[in-house]
Amino acid sequence: MRKEAPLGGYMDDPFDTICAHIEALTARPAPEGVLAGALARISPEGDERAAIFGRATPGGPPVEDAGVRVRVASISKAATARAVVETVLAGWLSLDEPLVEVIGWDDAPAQVRKVRIRHLLSHLSGLTDHGGYIVDPPGSVTAFIEATPTALSGDAPGMFFRYANLNYVLLGQVLEVVRGERFDSILRRLVLEPAGIAGGFNWAGVDERKRRLPLYQWTGGRLVLQVDGPEAEWDADLIWRDGAGQSLEDWRPGVQTSWFSPHAGLRMSVSEAARLARLIGRDDAAGRMQREVQWAHDGKNGEDGDGLFQRFALGLSVYEGHPRIPGKLVGHAGHALGFSGGAWFDQGSGTAWAYFLLGMPDLTEGQDEEAFYAEDELFILRQF
Repeated sequence: MRKEAPLGGYMDDPFDTICAHIEALTARPAPEGVLAGALARISPEGDERAAIFGRATPGGPPVEDAGVRVRVASISKAATARAVVETVLAGWLSLDEPLVEVIGWDDAPAQVRKVRIRHLLSHLSGLTDHGGYIVDPPGSVTAFIEATPTALSGDAPGMFFRYANLNYVLLGQVLEVVRGERFDSILRRLVLEPAGIAGGFNWAGVDERKRRLPLYQWTGGRLVLQVDGPEAEWDADLIWRDGAGQSLEDWRPGVQTSWFSPHAGLRMSVSEAARLARLIGRDDAAGRMQREVQWAHDGKNGEDGDGLFQRFALGLSVYEGHPRIPGKLVGHAGHALGFSGGAWFDQGSGTAWAYFLLGMPDLTEGQDEEAFYAEDELFILRQF
């Protein structure tokens, strides 16, 4: 039986300490607390442990199944980047190839013509999300960028770090064009199955859809349903953010890629997120390549997210010697639609971690930069 501890208290096992912290958060009313929270850990030997707390819906019964899947926001980028790395290692692609040549983008803006695949992976592309990044079906991301002048920052590619979701929608298109397959199939074969993940992007290819949690966000003084509610068209090939189903019968490589939301659409459980972190931490060619740092903040060369973007690799944040995050962590955070969480591999201990907090407010509202960690999340990261 787990020992009780006050919010922020310490125990011998950091898993128990974090569980007590998350459980206490779920007991607090919004917006100080959360609707639900989950934690998973995989030891260096491969032993898994997971726990979940709170409620699936406001006023609903307690959620007890730690295997439920959730839209994990930008943690998805780590999986998309891993598929690109595997494609590079297989000789299908080079990190330094121009984006426009890979996907055949003849009408690309002049600034985009200098973008390399490496720049997209490390957020050094000069693209921004200031004009938005949600490309509703049947639109294409390239047409969206051509029609959106604010999608371009004016910074030369390779010179300035600016976190942009558009980078990863384009990387999804790159994968489809290079491999001639659907994005979801590529990710399942190259990343999800090797990691032990049965979830998928926007539910494409996922047979088991009943083990899921909807996302609620605290907004306007109440919790508001955002995605994966009961009214979604759950029999469709793919579920878009508004719940509308999409058929993949007319799929064409590199055209409908945005339907899968390569930047944020992955659904997985907290244990599966920890398995993704463990895959990232493997001592193999793909792991070593993906973890190689591409950018380090020097005070002038990028937006550091209030000091929380320290170093960035290929689709991964890297922490070592950070004043607020003491571990040697590599992985990715996610924050969107009421979800906050992360999938992290501790390079010091060889332990993989993942946590989910659901029912959060929008921490980015009114800010120019992407905000990642509330203080309650920093507490969790400090325990790893």
